[in-house]
Amino acid sequence: MVKNFIKLIITFLTWSVLFSQIDVIILSNNVGTEIDEHENRFYRIFPKERGLKNAQIVSLGQDQYRITIVKILKGKETKVSRYVTGKEINKLRTHVDEQPVLTNEALTLMYEGMDFIRAEKIINELPIPQYVMLEHSDGVQVNGTLFNVDKNVLHIQMVDKITRIKLENLNRLSYRPFINNYEELRPYVIFGTAIFGYALARIYNDQRPTTYNEYGIPRNDLKTYREIFGTIIGLIFSSEVFDAISTLLSPKETIILSEAEYEREYIK
Repeated sequence: MVKNFIKLIITFLTWSVLFSQIDVIILSNNVGTEIDEHENRFYRIFPKERGLKNAQIVSLGQDQYRITIVKILKGKETKVSRYVTGKEINKLRTHVDEQPVLTNEALTLMYEGMDFIRAEKIINELPIPQYVMLEHSDGVQVNGTLFNVDKNVLHIQMVDKITRIKLENLNRLSYRPFINNYEELRPYVIFGTAIFGYALARIYNDQRPTTYNEYGIPRNDLKTYREIFGTIIGLIFSSEVFDAISTLLSPKETIILSEAEYEREYIK
């Protein structure tokens, strides 16, 4: 029992000595002992570290420092360590000290336009179905009708197929946040689609040979039937055409959905 107690005391003293030797470095008066994601974005201390949650700098002695970075990547927390010299720490300190203090006003101003932070909320609130233009992270352009969003996966109806794209794989999205009401145009659309259907039927009739009955009389009733049928088809599709026109006339917005794309666009 006594031996176990002595071992416990020795272990406790050993860890106490080790922890007492850990020297947490405050990089600047502008940041705390732990650099959070807001400070990192504002001061761009570690701009290449994606998903940074917080970071801490510890002196290891002999001009060696360890930077411990906690990240959130794909919903999972991970921890990485970087080892640097005093020269690199001083360079970071100068970089931060040369910038203004991070205030609530500066923080609000910084986050304006950072749509990638609110990407999930924006995507799930889009009025659908609607025609969208997407830019994949590999640069590929995808155009089609967004008809469903499920677990941050966008379902796009293209001309010849349905494609599914994860939100995390998108750089940009062009969409319409709302569809304006153009009811005053509906009568013109209905009239236009009816005329279009009638005109197509007339063209079809002109390209068909004349049909005669058993008495040698031209079947003009067939031509009339085709023209009426074409007009009705035009009227049936008038609603879809009206919706398409309303969508095209509504204002379009383009948002950036990835931090890397945002930095390429705005951070020089």
